Amino acid sequence: MDRLLEAAVFKKCLVFILAVVLAACAGTPLPAPTPAPEQVDAEQQAVYAALLHGLYSSTNFVIMDTSATSPGGVGNTASILVNILQNMHGVDAHTADNFRARNDASYPVSPRMDLGVPYVLLTRDQMTGLFNQNQDGWQLFYEQYPGAPGITTLSRVGFNAAFDQALVYVGTMSHWLAGAGYFVLLKKVNGAWGIDQQVMSWIS
Repeated sequence: MDRLLEAAVFKKCLVFILAVVLAACAGTPLPAPTPAPEQVDAEQQAVYAALLHGLYSSTNFVIMDTSATSPGGVGNTASILVNILQNMHGVDAHTADNFRARNDASYPVSPRMDLGVPYVLLTRDQMTGLFNQNQDGWQLFYEQYPGAPGITTLSRVGFNAAFDQALVYVGTMSHWLAGAGYFVLLKKVNGAWGIDQQVMSWIS
């Protein structure tokens, strides 16, 4: 009789422990799968296309061939982002973290993106050749690249886990003392990216 009682108690304890474990598992979301690089690249291109279309009326672009988060590069990304996020609302923590991680250094910009508009990449050496020893550098630039809004710099895009929110930096210099840079938050609605908010980070 004692053995039957012990077996019954053991069975009840086992059922209870199993129920607790299942409840705990049900309340803990599984981590999101790591997206394939191809998916990230495709979404980044779509964000760039929406960004350029939404901010500019130009028909072609001249883009620096390496990414940056300010005119000085990426070295002060963390401190700049702290200030930007104080003026944006609804930014997912994963979006901000992903932006920081993906902009830990300058990276090459792909020359084979589909942005919906023509673009060319400009190297630092090419820019130096145009401007450093030539006071007519901007005149030469616009003669060579008519219709461009200036020289545009893009950061890599930070995404949230669901890939429906994106944060990106874009800056454009259009003359010696004319230019501005923005951090732009985009949202994907019905499969299409659109600008949600933008915060200026510099102007000249």
